[in-house]
Amino acid sequence: MSNLGSPGVIRSRRHVVSLGLLGLGLLHGLPLLAQAEPIRVVGSADPPYRVFGPGGASGLYFELMAEAARRLGWPLSFIEAPSARAFKMMEAGEADVMLGPLLTSERQRFLSYSRVQLPAEDKVFYARPEAPPLRSLADLTGRLIGVHRGKRYGAAFDELQHLRLQQLNDYGVALEMVALGRLDLAVMPERQGDLLLRQRQLKLRKQPLRLAGETPYLVLSLRSPWLARQAELERAFQTLREDGSWQRIVAAYS
Repeated sequence: MSNLGSPGVIRSRRHVVSLGLLGLGLLHGLPLLAQAEPIRVVGSADPPYRVFGPGGASGLYFELMAEAARRLGWPLSFIEAPSARAFKMMEAGEADVMLGPLLTSERQRFLSYSRVQLPAEDKVFYARPEAPPLRSLADLTGRLIGVHRGKRYGAAFDELQHLRLQQLNDYGVALEMVALGRLDLAVMPERQGDLLLRQRQLKLRKQPLRLAGETPYLVLSLRSPWLARQAELERAFQTLREDGSWQRIVAAYS
């Protein structure tokens, strides 16, 4: 997995990563706002989409964001926070950008959904090998399901009533609990779940039932000073698609 930007540009300290002005190769005469305060990008650690480590921030979403910011000459800081806390920070104006939220009317109260649509990812269920197959939403009845606190899984799942849900702050923990028999199922984005299974060497199986991936977005806080420059950020992401950089970055995480 590649790190964001050039080697040595990103450094990590207490899970906050800043792209320095010199490292970005800024031009003279940039607006004062971009030089004064970095864009605060907040999110939970969800490999391979958002990764925080000793060498800095990386992952599919953060790499796309860093490349767009590099082209604009905008400084960034990456802040790790659990998903529920990250949304509260966005609502309070304590962070500027999140990458990955699904569209909900509740979140539109405090988030501006940009035109930047990130790669959609199916959600899948993981169970022990001997578990009965999960083929329809009706088969979820009575099973204890591990979900990530503060995250959404699409209307088909989120609107179901009477599900037995165990909210957790870590998908890896959810998979471990399934392996130990403390949960019947864990549901999460497929790319992320498969990576965690390999890393933790868990002998779980994906179930036949899948939740079709809904579109994740780049969003800005309605209280962010960077909100006025949303259109510039959208244009930068469009150039990533036009010159093939978007496709190259996404392919590296396939």
